[in-house]
Amino acid sequence: MSGWLPGSRSTAELAQYITLTLALGGLQFAWSVETGFGSLYLLSLGMRKSLVSLVWLAGPLSGLVTQPLVGILSDRCTARLGRRRPYIIGSTAAVVVCMGVIGWTKELAGDRPTLVVWLAVASFYVLDFAINSIQATLRALIVDVLPTARQDKGTAWASRMIGVGNVGGYLMGFLDLVHLLPFLGSTQMQVLTTVASFVLSSTVAVTCYFTHEKPISRMRPGSQDSSGLQALGAVFTSFRDLPEVIKRICRIQLFAWIGWFPFLFYGTTYVAGLYSSAHRSSGHSDDELMEEGTRAGSLAMFAQAISSLAFSVVLPLFTYSTATASRAAMAQSPRSRQGSRLIRKLRAAMSVSLSTMWTISLALFSACMFATLFTSSVGAATWVIGACGLSWAVAIWVPFSIIGETISGSNGLSASELPSAGSFVEHAYEPVATGDIQMNVIDGTSDDVSEHSHHAENGHAGGGRGARPSGHSGLSAGSILGTHNVFIVIPQFLTAFLSSLLFAYFEWIEGSESKSDPGAQHAHQIALVLRLGGIASAVAAYYSWRLFR
Repeated sequence: MSGWLPGSRSTAELAQYITLTLALGGLQFAWSVETGFGSLYLLSLGMRKSLVSLVWLAGPLSGLVTQPLVGILSDRCTARLGRRRPYIIGSTAAVVVCMGVIGWTKELAGDRPTLVVWLAVASFYVLDFAINSIQATLRALIVDVLPTARQDKGTAWASRMIGVGNVGGYLMGFLDLVHLLPFLGSTQMQVLTTVASFVLSSTVAVTCYFTHEKPISRMRPGSQDSSGLQALGAVFTSFRDLPEVIKRICRIQLFAWIGWFPFLFYGTTYVAGLYSSAHRSSGHSDDELMEEGTRAGSLAMFAQAISSLAFSVVLPLFTYSTATASRAAMAQSPRSRQGSRLIRKLRAAMSVSLSTMWTISLALFSACMFATLFTSSVGAATWVIGACGLSWAVAIWVPFSIIGETISGSNGLSASELPSAGSFVEHAYEPVATGDIQMNVIDGTSDDVSEHSHHAENGHAGGGRGARPSGHSGLSAGSILGTHNVFIVIPQFLTAFLSSLLFAYFEWIEGSESKSDPGAQHAHQIALVLRLGGIASAVAAYYSWRLFR
């Protein structure tokens, strides 16, 4: 890739970060359209809240199967385009088709309400499977391409791109797109899905064009020994072989995402309910109030996206990781020497470890969820949701950064070997095999990577140290990321079922009075689910605090 980039090495690296992670921004744009407006869209088709919750089982089902399966199959892919790009391109085409069907469901189904609902639900399910496939391969691509010392920066840039995608998605939802872009559709959802398809396709095209993968040999021993189902089974039984750090991260993610999923899927609906309740006496119809409330909810999520994007730029300047080893090493890094002397002193004094930053963010998110106890207005709810921006910026950056560093440059440490959060020390990391392929890096960035790839092709890792020591995980990037993703999607199963049961219970006890003030009822019920997520986030904060202790 470096051949097409003029200028200095730092310029080349910056261009690589941008092109490598740009597709994640486009993917997040599409996902924000689904999560931010999917619930309200399904409600507008006549579905009950309890059934809408079951629709969101598409996410965990697809994540539980698709990400591990695509991860390990792409590890062994021998296509000329490389291991990851064939899956990225094919899944992007599926997303574009599903977005089109969702936007024009009523036109395709005609005057058949039941078919409209089933067509929309089926499209959301296929959409989730395709999105999870893209996410799995894009995350693995970052681990493949970047050497260990640059994994932290790579995931930080991924966080920024995701932040940009969030901002764009919620901004589009807030605007009156039918008046601004009437040639793209006659409804808000039609224009949104069209724009999302274009953004995803264009960003994926840039990433796939400028990121080079070297195809692996078709004759690689053992590469075709097992079927996809056998490979998937191996992923689900490989948890015991994961490095200890990643096992602990999986436990944290299990609780953290119990809190995140209700927020992501119902945050817009929560604010819309408060808006509808506050303007009940305005004389507007329920449909008009819901449409206006949706824009109010989009504005709140837009504030959260802006906050997240800002923090994704600032927070990496005040953190250090296992790659930087300590505050002292961070202070001597090239990035730390940039800026004024005062800035350098502030960064040295205020820098914290990645795990500490994660703990702070989880505690803050938990507090925000409990703040819904005292939130009764749209303005207050917007402030609460906006404050979650810091937590979201960390959630999509820190765990993947630690995992990327562990996969790229570590054999995994036993619990007794783990460094403390307050004082990282150097460890003799042994590389994990990342798919037996020579990684494409900027020339001169890391000699270790080429050496590691050479030995990996001969069945060894770790340079001249010989065979793997006992206890080596032997897992590639796709396998480890797929297993990690299982602990992100399991919470969505839990929250979807619990939310559905709670909403069904509320519908049952309310009976004929359920429509007396639907906005207030929506907000009250969703706030309860958000607070349950806050409890889980507090547990995750505790485990994060103990990650390196």
